[in-house]
Amino acid sequence: QVLSDLPPLHVAVYNGATQFAKKFPITTTLYCVGMVLMIFASGITVSEDANEEYGQLLEQAQAEVSALEKAEVAVAQASQVYNSKRGFLGFSCDAACTAAYEKLQHHERIYKKAKDEHYKAMSHAKSKVGVMSMYAVQESRDMFWGLMARGKGFAKRASTWDLLFMGLGSMGSDEGWVSFLLRFAFQILMNFTLGLIGALIGFIWSLWELIRSYQPDMFTAVAAFLLFTITACSMVATYLLALYGTVGATLYMGARTVASNMRLEGGGR
Repeated sequence: QVLSDLPPLHVAVYNGATQFAKKFPITTTLYCVGMVLMIFASGITVSEDANEEYGQLLEQAQAEVSALEKAEVAVAQASQVYNSKRGFLGFSCDAACTAAYEKLQHHERIYKKAKDEHYKAMSHAKSKVGVMSMYAVQESRDMFWGLMARGKGFAKRASTWDLLFMGLGSMGSDEGWVSFLLRFAFQILMNFTLGLIGALIGFIWSLWELIRSYQPDMFTAVAAFLLFTITACSMVATYLLALYGTVGATLYMGARTVASNMRLEGGGR
Protein backbone atom coordinates (compact mmCIF):
# COMPACT_ATOMS: atom_id res chain seq x y z
CA GLN A 1 0.00 0.00 0.00
CA VAL A 2 2.84 2.40 0.85
CA LEU A 3 4.66 1.77 -2.43
CA SER A 4 1.49 2.21 -4.44
CA ASP A 5 1.02 5.71 -2.99
CA LEU A 6 4.38 7.02 -4.17
CA PRO A 7 3.93 10.16 -6.32
CA PRO A 8 5.98 10.86 -9.47
CA LEU A 9 9.60 11.82 -8.90
CA HIS A 10 9.23 15.51 -9.77
CA VAL A 11 6.24 15.80 -7.41
CA ALA A 12 8.18 14.14 -4.58
CA VAL A 13 11.16 16.44 -5.13
CA TYR A 14 8.95 19.53 -5.20
CA ASN A 15 7.07 18.50 -2.06
CA GLY A 16 10.29 17.70 -0.22
CA ALA A 17 11.95 20.97 -1.21
CA THR A 18 8.85 22.94 -0.22
CA GLN A 19 8.63 21.28 3.17
CA PHE A 20 12.34 21.86 3.82
CA ALA A 21 12.09 25.54 2.86
CA LYS A 22 9.13 26.04 5.20
CA LYS A 23 10.83 24.22 8.07
CA PHE A 24 14.26 25.85 7.61
CA PRO A 25 13.66 29.27 6.00
CA ILE A 26 16.96 30.82 7.15
CA THR A 27 19.05 27.92 5.87
CA THR A 28 17.20 27.98 2.56
CA THR A 29 17.68 31.73 2.19
CA LEU A 30 21.41 31.51 2.94
CA TYR A 31 21.76 28.68 0.43
CA CYS A 32 20.04 30.72 -2.28
CA VAL A 33 22.18 33.78 -1.47
CA GLY A 34 25.33 31.68 -1.68
CA MET A 35 24.38 30.22 -5.06
CA VAL A 36 23.54 33.66 -6.46
CA LEU A 37 26.95 34.92 -5.30
CA MET A 38 28.74 31.90 -6.75
CA ILE A 39 27.06 32.29 -10.14
CA PHE A 40 26.91 36.06 -10.56
CA ALA A 41 29.32 37.76 -8.15
CA SER A 42 32.68 38.62 -9.67
CA GLY A 43 33.84 41.34 -7.28
CA ILE A 44 33.98 45.11 -7.46
CA THR A 45 35.77 46.56 -10.47
CA VAL A 46 38.65 48.71 -9.24
CA SER A 47 39.43 52.14 -10.59
CA GLU A 48 42.03 52.61 -13.30
CA ASP A 49 44.41 54.38 -10.93
CA ALA A 50 44.10 51.65 -8.30
CA ASN A 51 44.55 48.97 -10.92
CA GLU A 52 47.71 50.65 -12.25
CA GLU A 53 49.17 51.06 -8.77
CA TYR A 54 48.33 47.44 -7.98
CA GLY A 55 50.18 46.27 -11.10
CA GLN A 56 53.24 48.36 -10.29
CA LEU A 57 53.42 47.04 -6.74
CA LEU A 58 53.08 43.48 -7.99
CA GLU A 59 56.05 44.01 -10.30
CA GLN A 60 58.07 45.31 -7.38
CA ALA A 61 57.07 42.25 -5.35
CA GLN A 62 58.68 40.00 -7.96
CA ALA A 63 62.06 40.89 -6.46
CA GLU A 64 60.84 39.42 -3.17
CA VAL A 65 59.71 36.29 -5.03
CA SER A 66 63.22 35.81 -6.43
CA ALA A 67 64.77 36.17 -2.96
CA LEU A 68 62.21 33.76 -1.54
CA GLU A 69 62.95 31.13 -4.18
CA LYS A 70 66.71 31.40 -3.60
CA ALA A 71 66.21 31.07 0.16
CA GLU A 72 63.99 28.02 -0.34
CA VAL A 73 66.62 26.33 -2.51
CA ALA A 74 69.30 27.10 0.08
CA VAL A 75 67.19 25.55 2.85
CA ALA A 76 66.63 22.40 0.78
CA GLN A 77 70.35 22.06 0.07
CA ALA A 78 71.34 22.69 3.69
CA SER A 79 68.76 20.16 4.87
CA GLN A 80 70.16 17.56 2.50
CA VAL A 81 73.69 18.14 3.78
CA TYR A 82 72.54 17.95 7.40
CA ASN A 83 70.63 14.68 6.85
CA SER A 84 73.67 13.14 5.13
CA LYS A 85 75.91 13.95 8.12
CA ARG A 86 73.57 12.63 10.81
CA GLY A 87 74.46 9.37 12.51
CA PHE A 88 72.74 6.03 12.09
CA LEU A 89 68.97 6.57 12.18
CA GLY A 90 69.67 10.17 13.18
CA PHE A 91 70.33 9.43 16.84
CA SER A 92 73.85 10.91 16.96
CA CYS A 93 75.41 14.10 15.65
CA ASP A 94 79.15 14.84 15.60
CA ALA A 95 80.89 18.20 15.09
CA ALA A 96 80.36 18.19 11.32
CA CYS A 97 76.70 17.33 11.82
CA THR A 98 76.31 20.13 14.38
CA ALA A 99 77.89 22.64 11.99
CA ALA A 100 75.55 21.49 9.22
CA TYR A 101 72.59 21.88 11.54
CA GLU A 102 73.61 25.40 12.50
CA LYS A 103 73.97 26.26 8.81
CA LEU A 104 70.47 24.84 8.18
CA GLN A 105 69.04 27.00 10.95
CA HIS A 106 70.78 30.03 9.46
CA HIS A 107 69.20 29.42 6.04
CA GLU A 108 65.82 28.76 7.65
CA ARG A 109 65.97 32.18 9.33
CA ILE A 110 66.83 33.78 5.99
CA TYR A 111 63.95 31.91 4.36
CA LYS A 112 61.50 33.03 7.05
CA LYS A 113 62.61 36.63 6.66
CA ALA A 114 62.27 36.42 2.85
CA LYS A 115 58.84 34.88 3.23
CA ASP A 116 57.72 37.67 5.56
CA GLU A 117 59.05 40.31 3.18
CA HIS A 118 57.25 38.70 0.26
CA TYR A 119 54.00 38.57 2.24
CA LYS A 120 54.31 42.24 3.18
CA ALA A 121 54.98 43.25 -0.42
CA MET A 122 52.01 41.27 -1.72
CA SER A 123 49.76 42.48 1.08
CA HIS A 124 50.72 46.09 0.36
CA ALA A 125 49.79 45.60 -3.30
CA LYS A 126 46.50 43.90 -2.44
CA SER A 127 45.54 46.69 -0.05
CA LYS A 128 45.25 49.03 -3.03
CA VAL A 129 42.32 47.08 -4.53
CA GLY A 130 40.48 45.79 -1.45
CA VAL A 131 39.06 42.48 -0.29
CA MET A 132 35.78 42.96 -2.19
CA SER A 133 37.59 43.57 -5.48
CA MET A 134 37.53 41.25 -8.46
CA TYR A 135 41.10 40.24 -7.62
CA ALA A 136 40.17 39.05 -4.13
CA VAL A 137 37.06 37.26 -5.36
CA GLN A 138 39.04 35.49 -8.07
CA GLU A 139 41.76 34.51 -5.62
CA SER A 140 39.17 33.06 -3.25
CA ARG A 141 37.53 31.19 -6.13
CA ASP A 142 40.88 29.75 -7.22
CA MET A 143 41.61 28.60 -3.68
CA PHE A 144 38.15 27.07 -3.31
CA TRP A 145 38.20 25.17 -6.60
CA GLY A 146 41.76 24.01 -5.97
CA LEU A 147 40.74 22.51 -2.63
CA MET A 148 37.60 21.05 -4.18
CA ALA A 149 39.71 19.33 -6.84
CA ARG A 150 41.89 17.84 -4.11
CA GLY A 151 38.80 16.69 -2.20
CA LYS A 152 37.31 15.04 -5.29
CA GLY A 153 40.67 13.49 -6.07
CA PHE A 154 40.76 11.96 -2.59
CA ALA A 155 37.23 10.59 -3.07
CA LYS A 156 38.09 9.05 -6.46
CA ARG A 157 41.24 7.39 -5.13
CA ALA A 158 39.41 6.07 -2.06
CA SER A 159 36.56 4.76 -4.22
CA THR A 160 39.02 2.96 -6.49
CA TRP A 161 40.58 1.17 -3.53
CA ASP A 162 37.14 0.43 -2.08
CA LEU A 163 36.05 -1.14 -5.36
CA LEU A 164 39.18 -3.29 -5.38
CA PHE A 165 38.83 -4.52 -1.80
CA MET A 166 35.05 -4.90 -1.97
CA GLY A 167 35.46 -6.94 -5.17
CA LEU A 168 38.04 -9.17 -3.51
CA GLY A 169 35.84 -9.52 -0.44
CA SER A 170 32.86 -10.55 -2.55
CA MET A 171 34.74 -13.34 -4.32
CA GLY A 172 33.34 -16.69 -3.28
CA SER A 173 30.31 -15.13 -1.54
CA ASP A 174 26.70 -15.37 -2.64
CA GLU A 175 26.18 -11.59 -2.69
CA GLY A 176 24.11 -10.47 -5.66
CA TRP A 177 25.31 -7.79 -8.06
CA VAL A 178 22.47 -5.45 -7.06
CA SER A 179 23.50 -5.61 -3.41
CA PHE A 180 27.15 -5.08 -4.38
CA LEU A 181 26.34 -2.04 -6.53
CA LEU A 182 24.23 -0.48 -3.77
CA ARG A 183 26.95 -1.05 -1.21
CA PHE A 184 29.56 0.46 -3.52
CA ALA A 185 27.31 3.44 -4.34
CA PHE A 186 26.91 4.26 -0.67
CA GLN A 187 30.66 3.93 -0.15
CA ILE A 188 31.20 6.41 -3.00
CA LEU A 189 28.78 8.80 -1.30
CA MET A 190 30.71 8.55 1.96
CA ASN A 191 34.05 9.14 0.20
CA PHE A 192 32.81 12.22 -1.63
CA THR A 193 31.13 13.52 1.52
CA LEU A 194 34.40 13.26 3.43
CA GLY A 195 36.42 14.73 0.56
CA LEU A 196 34.14 17.71 -0.08
CA ILE A 197 33.54 18.53 3.57
CA GLY A 198 37.28 18.29 4.16
CA ALA A 199 37.84 20.69 1.27
CA LEU A 200 35.27 23.09 2.74
CA ILE A 201 36.94 22.99 6.16
CA GLY A 202 40.32 23.63 4.54
CA PHE A 203 38.90 26.58 2.61
CA ILE A 204 37.34 28.17 5.69
CA TRP A 205 40.56 27.56 7.65
CA SER A 206 42.66 29.38 5.01
CA LEU A 207 40.09 32.04 4.15
CA TRP A 208 40.84 34.44 7.00
CA GLU A 209 44.53 34.60 6.09
CA LEU A 210 43.58 35.40 2.50
CA ILE A 211 41.23 38.16 3.65
CA ARG A 212 43.82 39.54 6.07
CA SER A 213 46.34 39.86 3.27
CA TYR A 214 44.16 42.57 1.68
CA GLN A 215 44.39 44.67 4.89
CA PRO A 216 40.66 45.46 5.22
CA ASP A 217 39.02 47.08 8.23
CA MET A 218 37.42 44.71 10.72
CA PHE A 219 33.82 45.22 9.53
CA THR A 220 34.74 44.59 5.89
CA ALA A 221 36.88 41.58 6.83
CA VAL A 222 34.04 39.95 8.79
CA ALA A 223 31.54 40.69 6.02
CA ALA A 224 33.85 39.20 3.37
CA PHE A 225 34.49 36.14 5.54
CA LEU A 226 30.77 35.51 5.99
CA LEU A 227 29.93 36.04 2.32
CA PHE A 228 32.78 33.83 1.05
CA THR A 229 31.92 31.14 3.60
CA ILE A 230 28.21 31.13 2.74
CA THR A 231 29.07 30.87 -0.95
CA ALA A 232 31.46 27.96 -0.39
CA CYS A 233 28.98 26.13 1.84
CA SER A 234 26.23 26.55 -0.78
CA MET A 235 28.43 25.14 -3.53
CA VAL A 236 29.47 22.12 -1.46
CA ALA A 237 25.83 21.55 -0.50
CA THR A 238 24.90 21.62 -4.19
CA TYR A 239 27.50 18.97 -4.99
CA LEU A 240 26.29 16.75 -2.15
CA LEU A 241 22.63 17.28 -3.05
CA ALA A 242 23.39 16.25 -6.62
CA LEU A 243 25.22 13.11 -5.48
CA TYR A 244 22.70 12.02 -2.88
CA GLY A 245 19.82 13.09 -5.10
CA THR A 246 21.06 10.90 -7.95
CA VAL A 247 21.24 7.83 -5.73
CA GLY A 248 17.96 8.69 -4.02
CA ALA A 249 16.18 9.26 -7.33
CA THR A 250 17.44 5.92 -8.63
CA LEU A 251 16.15 4.08 -5.56
CA TYR A 252 12.87 6.01 -5.68
CA MET A 253 12.26 5.13 -9.33
CA GLY A 254 13.10 1.52 -8.55
CA ALA A 255 10.52 1.51 -5.75
CA ARG A 256 7.88 2.99 -8.08
CA THR A 257 8.68 0.35 -10.70
CA VAL A 258 8.21 -2.39 -8.10
CA ALA A 259 4.89 -0.83 -7.08
CA SER A 260 3.75 -0.66 -10.70
CA ASN A 261 4.64 -4.32 -11.28
CA MET A 262 2.78 -5.31 -8.13
CA ARG A 263 -0.34 -3.48 -9.34
CA LEU A 264 -0.11 -5.19 -12.73
CA GLU A 265 0.26 -8.60 -11.12
CA GLY A 266 -2.66 -7.89 -8.80
CA GLY A 267 -4.84 -6.78 -11.74
CA GLY A 268 -3.95 -9.88 -13.72
CA ARG A 269 -5.19 -12.11 -10.93
